[in-house]
Amino acid sequence: MNEPGKRLHRFGWLGLAFAAALLSVPPTSQAAISAPATISGHQTCVRAARAAERDNGIAPHLLSAISLVETGRWSGGLKASLAWPWTVMAEGVGRYLPTKAAAVAEVRKLQARGIRNIDVGCFQVNLHYHGEAFDGLEQAFDPDENAAYAAAFLADLKRRSGTWKLAVGRYHSWDDKRGPAYREKVYGLWYGQRTHLAASASDQEIDLRTAEEIAIESERAKSRSDRARERANRAITLKMIQAQRDANLRFLNSQRAIQDARMATAFERRKARVLAEYEAMLKQRQARAGG
Repeated sequence: MNEPGKRLHRFGWLGLAFAAALLSVPPTSQAAISAPATISGHQTCVRAARAAERDNGIAPHLLSAISLVETGRWSGGLKASLAWPWTVMAEGVGRYLPTKAAAVAEVRKLQARGIRNIDVGCFQVNLHYHGEAFDGLEQAFDPDENAAYAAAFLADLKRRSGTWKLAVGRYHSWDDKRGPAYREKVYGLWYGQRTHLAASASDQEIDLRTAEEIAIESERAKSRSDRARERANRAITLKMIQAQRDANLRFLNSQRAIQDARMATAFERRKARVLAEYEAMLKQRQARAGG
């Protein structure tokens, strides 16, 4: 499960629990510490997975399926499998801590005992092989940071492997048996989620909230589009106004030039007439003085 250079992450999944698909997932082994699974904790992983999937071009809910395989626990009351963000896996035992602080403290206790092969968070990133990806345990347990690293690595595996199916298997192990077996679990969940909605009210709440979020995102996108269209229309209007102003200015300048030319011509004519009259007057005076 933790082969150097091969197993890169153990992931925790987003689970919109789909009853029919989830029945195929074997129950999680008894944990040393087991805080109750809750919808709010599950949704924390779901939201982180959704954002990371979008950012990395991963099909919706695929990263979530990996998370459920890794940290999902069955809730009899909700009749659903729920992911848990404060999951710690070490020594073959899953620990489901009640809070982030408790999860961080648990990892520090394990490390103090010399344990290094530890998986953490919604997406069970292995600290021994990938601890350098985070600034510390606080960041490693941050659902968004945990998801971002997991998704980026899955996308990188896909680029190197050629297909998403190979990438998902190698997420868990490059072993020719363990990788494909893990992949089948993940894809069984993924396909099931896409075709079967669980009937519980809690699942419906998740689905409704998802629809609400999609509606909000759509409205925001429409608002951005409307604002962009308004800016474009304003720019076109301003260009038209400026073009009209330039045309008016050119017309006024041409009219001013014509007027200036006319005035200059009239002035020269008046000047010539006055000079002619003046010369005529001088001649008349000279004539009278000589007579």
